[in-house]
Amino acid sequence: MSEAVDLFTEDCSYEDTLYPGAFRGKEALKSHLFRVADALPDSFAFVLDEVSDGDDVVGVQWHVESKGKQLPFTRGSSIYKLDRVSGKLCSGFDVPEPTVKSGSASLAVLSLVGRLLDEPRKAVPLAAFIFYCWFVFLSTVAPGPNALSLDPATWAEVRDLSLNFWLVMPSLAPQSSPVLHPCLEGLFNLLLAWAALFSGFMVDGKVAGESTQARKTGEGRGGPKNAFLPYVLGMQLLTNAVYLPYLVLRKNVWKPADEPAGERYTLTKAEALGESKIPPLVFIGVGLLSLAWAGLARGEVYGVELSERWSSFVQILTTDRLTFSFAVDLLYFWVFQGWLLDDDIKRRGGEVGKISLSLFKAMPFLGLGAYLMTRSPLLPGGERRSVKEEV
Repeated sequence: MSEAVDLFTEDCSYEDTLYPGAFRGKEALKSHLFRVADALPDSFAFVLDEVSDGDDVVGVQWHVESKGKQLPFTRGSSIYKLDRVSGKLCSGFDVPEPTVKSGSASLAVLSLVGRLLDEPRKAVPLAAFIFYCWFVFLSTVAPGPNALSLDPATWAEVRDLSLNFWLVMPSLAPQSSPVLHPCLEGLFNLLLAWAALFSGFMVDGKVAGESTQARKTGEGRGGPKNAFLPYVLGMQLLTNAVYLPYLVLRKNVWKPADEPAGERYTLTKAEALGESKIPPLVFIGVGLLSLAWAGLARGEVYGVELSERWSSFVQILTTDRLTFSFAVDLLYFWVFQGWLLDDDIKRRGGEVGKISLSLFKAMPFLGLGAYLMTRSPLLPGGERRSVKEEV
């Protein structure tokens, strides 16, 4: 090992990617190499596989063997640079094979960092998502037990609310439906109706002239990961825990130069449904019904006076984590409901006045519904191509 150290200059720099920083100077390099040698059995041997000579720089591919057998996770590559004056090595850079293969995770981190650098505003939903997960699921600041210590009563509440989804069972079979506080039922179903309204952005990330098959196979610029449908479905279960990551991960593939006049979109059935005026009308109706239900339903149990039922609901809101989380979700939807509007308007080639756009973004729930009901068609002045059968 001493012979290897003597090959380096006194002020050499050596980096090993398994360690956080460089070893600078001959003494630091010597200490590191001897520590490595002491940790390895005498039967271990470094074997050179390939050597690439580039004048004063040389690249080496190597592996480690024990008694003639190659050991797992011992491959690596090294680059060394020669100091022409002294004739010794002035720098070394080693890339050993990592034991843990973090390819997909590393790629995800790189992708996230790249998106944040390209669009710094995406740091806002990212920070909001991190705070949301901590505050709603893990913190002890919010009322009630956190997600790590949920009691059976919470799971029963989730089940009963799910059975009363969109107030269908309480309306059609009130004797069979679970009885919950009407304000809680209204809050829950308003939240789901609001989440469903985002299905109007089903074409988000779609490129004009791009085939459906290209998007499914990832050959198109939007790629299958831009499909909003899975996120819309996920938002019915986890609301902002799904919506906020989409705002961070989505690719804004729309550019003015990409949309020549007369360019046509090939829509899937799900995307065509998202373009229809009927779904937002239904979702708005469900939301308004939820508000009416909260104020008027189950009067025989919770009273007919709004102050009375509001007082009892506040008691639940300040003690129950699930109910509190629904209120937080509504607030988050309000803050971020307008984040997809600007791109959607550009995609349609339409124009919206500043006052109208501000109202669409600022008015909770109804502003989003009003935009979806009044926005320009996807292809102004022209007919859509035939809708594909696949979703």
